[in-house]
Parts: sequence; C-alpha cells; structure tokens
Amino acid sequence: MKKVITIIVILVTIITVIIVKLSYKKIKYGNNINSKSTEEITKYILDINSYEAKEEITVKSNKNTNKYVILEKCNKNENLYKKEFIEPENIKGLSFIYDGIDLKIENSRLSLKKIYENYLYIEEENSSIFDFIKTYKESEKTKIEETNEEIILIAKVKNGNKYIAYKKLYINRFSKKPIKMEIQNISQNEIMYILYNEIKINNLQKEDILAFKLKQMQSDI
Repeated sequence: MKKVITIIVILVTIITVIIVKLSYKKIKYGNNINSKSTEEITKYILDINSYEAKEEITVKSNKNTNKYVILEKCNKNENLYKKEFIEPENIKGLSFIYDGIDLKIENSRLSLKKIYENYLYIEEENSSIFDFIKTYKESEKTKIEETNEEIILIAKVKNGNKYIAYKKLYINRFSKKPIKMEIQNISQNEIMYILYNEIKINNLQKEDILAFKLKQMQSDI
C-alpha cells in the first residue's frame, strides 16, 4: 500500500512539474506576442498617411464645457485638411479647408466665406491625429501604457505651454484604430478629449483627393 501511495505521489509531482513548465512557456510566449503587437501597432499609428473620422470633441474650461461633433478628413502626403462641424446646430455646416497653400473658412448657411492665402499655421491644429503623431515623434518624454484591450501612447509636448502640455492617444488593440485622444494642461488635467466614433485609416484614395481639389476649384469660380 505504501508503495502504491509513493508511486502516486511521484506521478502527481511529475505531472505538476510538466504543467508548470508548459504554463511558463505559454505565458512567456504570450508576452512576446503582446510586446511585438504593441510595437507593430505603434508603428502603424505613427505611419498613418490619411484618415477620415467622425469625432465628438469636448472642450473644458474653468467656467464651462462645450461639445462639438465634426467630420474630419486629412491626407498628409497631399497636405490636405478638412474639418466640418455637424453639431451644435448654430454652427452646423461651418468648415475649415486647407489645400496645402490656402485656408478657407466657409458656411453657406451664415453666408460666410473667408480665404487666408499662403496660410502657415495649419500645424497648430492641436486636435488632429497628425499633430499627435508629430508631438509623439518630437517629444523628449514618451510612454506606452497597456491594458488587455487598449494601447495608450503618451507624450509630453515639446515646447508646450501651461494649457497644452501632454497628449494621450488610446488605440484599440484589435482593430488598431484610435478610439480617443486626451489633451492635458501642465497639471495633467484634461482640457480636451476627442472620441473617434467612426474612423477610416489610410483609406483616402487618389480619386478622393482629386475630387477634393476639384470641389475647391469649382467653389472659387
């Protein structure tokens, strides 16, 4: 009887050791996959060439909070940028259009049309994904945080100010798409956040660019 018990104990010990080793290998391999995926997804985001998005923007101040819904279309290679307000109702239809040289502000409902020729300040558009990418690449202090579902890219703004000092971009690990951006002040209090309710990455075709430019030419006639 003692011999049987001894054999059982030995077998249980061997099986336990095998399970522990297999589990360790699985955990180690799994961590390697996560690390590689994070690196790949980060590179994918930092290499974005174009995007189209429907965004919900919340801007906070000491006195109030304002919310906007906009449609945004950007192409880095062609240097095109368009932002059109959908909400609130009083500025619905207001759009900012940059064609690589001039900035046009227009709203047919308000009979508004203004062109700023040779506009040089489009890079000061702090809420765009391209501006985040630029901030992240230039920053001297960046960090990546992770959860099971998200990757969070964090950057301190180089030569920032007390109002805009930090930026965070939240990325869905599975879709590889941005889901939210946060902009924080020097005290790391949130002053603006952007929810990407709909977004398409690198989906702006040459035909879309040509149509964009043609529409601009026609509206100028």
